[in-house]
Amino acid sequence: MSVKSLAFLLALTLILLTLGCGGSGEAITVHLVDAFDPESVEGTPTQASAEPQGLWDFSAAAAGDTLGWKAGPGVTGLRVVDGKLVGRSTTDFPLLYAPRPEALDVNDGVHSIEIRIRASAGANVSAAGVPDEAPNFPAVIGRARGLPWNLASALESGEEFQDITMLPGRSTRLSQATTVMVRPVDVPGADFEIETIRLVSQAENRASIPSGVGWQGLADIYHETIVSRSPETFSVEVDVPRNGWLDLDLGTVSEGAVTFHVTVGEGDAQDTLLTQTLTRPHRWQPAPVDLSSHAGPQRLTFSLDVDEERVVGFWGSPPIRTHDTMPATTCTPGEALGGITPPQGVILILGDTLRKDHLSAYGYERRTSPNIDSLAGQGTLFLDNVSQATWTKVSAPAIMTSLYPTSHRVAEVSDRLSSQANTLAESYRAAGFATVAYSSVPFTGRYTNLHQGFEELHEASSVEDPAHVAKTAREYVDRASDWIDRHQDTPFFMFLHVFDPHDPFEPRSPYDAVWADPSKKEHHENQLDQIRPHIDDPILKAFGMPTKAEMEAAGVNPREFVGHDVDWYDGSILGMDAEIGRLVRHLRQRGLEGKVQLVFMSDHGEEFIEHGRMFHGQTVYGELAGVPLIFSRPGVMPEGAKIPATVRSIDVMPTLLDLSGLPAPEFIQGESLVPLFAAALQGGDPEQLIASAQALGWTKPVAVTEKAITTAGVPPYDTQDFGIVSDGWKLIHHAPRPEGAPEFELFNHAEDPLDLSDVAAANPDIVAKLKAELEAWKNMVEQNKLPQADAAEDMSPKELDRLRSLGYIQ
Repeated sequence: MSVKSLAFLLALTLILLTLGCGGSGEAITVHLVDAFDPESVEGTPTQASAEPQGLWDFSAAAAGDTLGWKAGPGVTGLRVVDGKLVGRSTTDFPLLYAPRPEALDVNDGVHSIEIRIRASAGANVSAAGVPDEAPNFPAVIGRARGLPWNLASALESGEEFQDITMLPGRSTRLSQATTVMVRPVDVPGADFEIETIRLVSQAENRASIPSGVGWQGLADIYHETIVSRSPETFSVEVDVPRNGWLDLDLGTVSEGAVTFHVTVGEGDAQDTLLTQTLTRPHRWQPAPVDLSSHAGPQRLTFSLDVDEERVVGFWGSPPIRTHDTMPATTCTPGEALGGITPPQGVILILGDTLRKDHLSAYGYERRTSPNIDSLAGQGTLFLDNVSQATWTKVSAPAIMTSLYPTSHRVAEVSDRLSSQANTLAESYRAAGFATVAYSSVPFTGRYTNLHQGFEELHEASSVEDPAHVAKTAREYVDRASDWIDRHQDTPFFMFLHVFDPHDPFEPRSPYDAVWADPSKKEHHENQLDQIRPHIDDPILKAFGMPTKAEMEAAGVNPREFVGHDVDWYDGSILGMDAEIGRLVRHLRQRGLEGKVQLVFMSDHGEEFIEHGRMFHGQTVYGELAGVPLIFSRPGVMPEGAKIPATVRSIDVMPTLLDLSGLPAPEFIQGESLVPLFAAALQGGDPEQLIASAQALGWTKPVAVTEKAITTAGVPPYDTQDFGIVSDGWKLIHHAPRPEGAPEFELFNHAEDPLDLSDVAAANPDIVAKLKAELEAWKNMVEQNKLPQADAAEDMSPKELDRLRSLGYIQ
């Protein structure tokens, strides 16, 4: 059964309110991006016309003139024929390259690369820029095989030309693109024809931004946005709720003064609600508007006051909310608990690359997590939470959709979540919650389509401290605290993704010297320089992540080298923990601690050569799949409970919706953990707890971790692993079977959480049982796959336009 198509966000609101539970709930939020009518726009200026600055149009090229494009490795027969640049690939990584057009401003950013192409074979096209006039192609290709280029898109091979727009997953300056490279296909033996290639700058894109609803970013902070251009005005007819306010952020890209006006009423009866002038471009300015004296049906009019025509104004995240309003529920919140007051706010904290056995809350000998320990002490700690994937690109969509990776279909670096997925943020937005995300890597933001449902998104590239860009908790807790202050009396959902435990492991001061010896830093870096030439994989070479065998080949003691990284890793955890403690104290100071449901978890762990490797994503062993999970809300969560039952990261979404009194989307694969909370309140030994939870509706499901075969990402690329945990055992299926290794491994999961001792030979009956369970699971996830990203069946042109405007479809 395929996943049900959910059209766009306004329709989603109506659908969610009818799924699974009774009741209707009073509307507490009016999203102006949903209520916006393009026909309300007046005074639209004439369209500006300008020649593209970075266009290669081969239809205008003379025979034999390739407009500066040259054949790199893997391309033969490059020439212009009948107004098309044609050639043939001889490898799976053919490259074309040309100098960046001189007309482009090198201080500007890259918005996109557009290409009109036809190819006889292949599934992907990609592009990149390098700062060199003479690219080092072997190095470029080697790195791209591990971490694909910033710009990529699917390609439909065949007879028809295809218009492809490739958007960067992270900010890229034109100064970084002295040479532009295009990989037209990804297979050998493919004929390709290209009509045009266009490198679009941010300035050119801004000049072409249409008025209306969009997903716009300033300094890599993005908002659902209504865009207008002077001298336009637009109006929205709304029913302003009692005690309402307009949650508005303003922005512009103009260097001059731009004044924003908001009025209420019509004709001579209009009242001015807001007049605010911006003189600094490329940043958002909060501009909340009080509507408490204007409850009822109203006409709000928005305009810009500026002398020039076509100056852009961004009206960011403009919902009307209500003060001092609790969420509207459509189900009984926490029904298995006997009913609870739903939380006003929900904060999901994801500590990237955090293995549970390095937290003192889970018994680690170093006190790395005193504040997280306190959360566990006043809440509920799950002792055996299993992640569904072991790298962020795949794990984060599983958490946010409650779908296994096979079903959500994000496996490659360049994959995007289908617009028809139902995300946790969409459920909360549909219920009237303010939604905000802080993403520490492109994998949890727009690049994966995980901005779906968020009104506001902070991308990793917006972090201002380039020396510590990998340590985001301090910066993001500052921003999150300010945002909470502005939304402290309205329902909200916050996704806070912090990156501190991820490599580079060295933390900022003073955490760099808590366990690591600063005097040994230079020696450790020299050891890495000694090892790096021995690292075989280009991406792991770039990250400085050797295998144990590569350390030994370099004459470096693995225990000594890895030990220093572990000391830094633990210090980074302690630094992250301090910031989480600061956030919790901020909630307490605002009187929100008991009103906010807080979840702390991780997407995956990290390997420190337990199985001969460093890094993550390459296997499904316990050091990568075993991750922390803590639910904390004083007065609601069982205090100090430690639940031994095996649970899954995909269970977080339905649990939060259950606690919030909201229906879970129809086709999710996780289940609510609320029955386990209720069972923990009853007490008893582990067997009694599980029996009580089952009596309350928990099904004791199997937990599976996946590692897919990929063309790029985290090596090894040619392996596919599944780890299934059931009844205290863990079976790992290596498919295909690795040379010199068994197809199946079996571990006593309770006694051997890091999967170090294979007991398959002594337990063939258990292997057979878990193998059958794994096959049944595979059938289930295959039958419940989402459509491919951007699949558009069952959508009207209007719905498609809406999804494109919000960036859900490229």
